[in-house]
Amino acid sequence: VGKIPPVVIQTWEDRRFGKNHLREMAKLRDLNPALSFVLWDREQRLAYMRERWGAHPIFPIYQQALFGPMKTDIFRYCLMADRGGFYFDISKGCTVPLRTLCEPDAEALITFEPHTSPIPCPAAVAPHLRHPDKLLLQWGFGFAPGHPIPLRTIANICAAYPRYQGKVFAFPKDAIRELTGPIMFTQSVHDVYAQGPLTGVTQAGIDFNGHGVFALKGSN
Repeated sequence: VGKIPPVVIQTWEDRRFGKNHLREMAKLRDLNPALSFVLWDREQRLAYMRERWGAHPIFPIYQQALFGPMKTDIFRYCLMADRGGFYFDISKGCTVPLRTLCEPDAEALITFEPHTSPIPCPAAVAPHLRHPDKLLLQWGFGFAPGHPIPLRTIANICAAYPRYQGKVFAFPKDAIRELTGPIMFTQSVHDVYAQGPLTGVTQAGIDFNGHGVFALKGSN
């Protein structure tokens, strides 16, 4: 049994999906019969965040986030840090079973975007990453409970938040990518690797070795 719990976490605002999208979601489930799939809606996310993280500085950031993607970013890091498992955005997929992407005893499954990272990878960290010039992808990953990568991401969001609070951005998407999205996740992975060697992490190339599906049919 792997150290990453056999569950795939997904989230959406409610529980209604178009039939084409639902059919594609079912394919991911059928490919992974050994994993249980759990869908969290908006109310369940908030209840969990309040109960488990209510006393943590991340909770008011979650509550005050103006954009849904920020809330789901924060939720995925918190749930992974707390319980572990695999996480996949509701609009994404993978054409191979998730367990085949990582070592049986892996403590983390991460992969890279095809896009060049706007933040430089520290020289000491670069040799330890398969694609140090790329952004880390955060629409899909897997972690054992208590893993340092999601924990560091949560801490970094809390530290960076005052720079974003109350500011108006011409392009909110850019700010989201920096504060809670792939830029912050990439920075956090760099930070963890900078502290010393990290064992048990499977780096599945770019887009899960080319098996990731960026947009399921009907998910738009």
